[in-house]
Amino acid sequence: MGKAYIFNDHLNTADLSTIEAVVKAAGYDPIYGVPADLSSLDPETDVGVVGLPASAEDVAAINERTKAFAGGGIRVIAIWLRKEEAGGVGVPDSIGKYGVTVDIGSAELPEVLKGEKDVWEEPGGKPRPKPVTRRNKC
Repeated sequence: MGKAYIFNDHLNTADLSTIEAVVKAAGYDPIYGVPADLSSLDPETDVGVVGLPASAEDVAAINERTKAFAGGGIRVIAIWLRKEEAGGVGVPDSIGKYGVTVDIGSAELPEVLKGEKDVWEEPGGKPRPKPVTRRNKC
């Protein structure tokens, strides 16, 4: 069984229960926190998970953890648990560059968690444009 490392530090009890249920249903063991040495993780079986909308105090940690996981070849999945309220922080920058976003009610959520599909969705499941990552020309 792979591990799903949950990046948010400030999820409420209901959101924690929802994330845990989703990752367990996909065959992952939910883990809170990230090991200091990412070389112990397996890019084939482990994933990073972010609950959206993220609280403002979690954005810096989410960005740092997402970049570290992406650098190690480990997938990061951001799951919209509900619509964002006015004045929210939106999708953390690192998720737009290195992760995917999927709605909690999406029929494609199990395939996204297992790495079989990449989707970019807004809350409620509406498709969002695939992010464009700028690369330097050689």
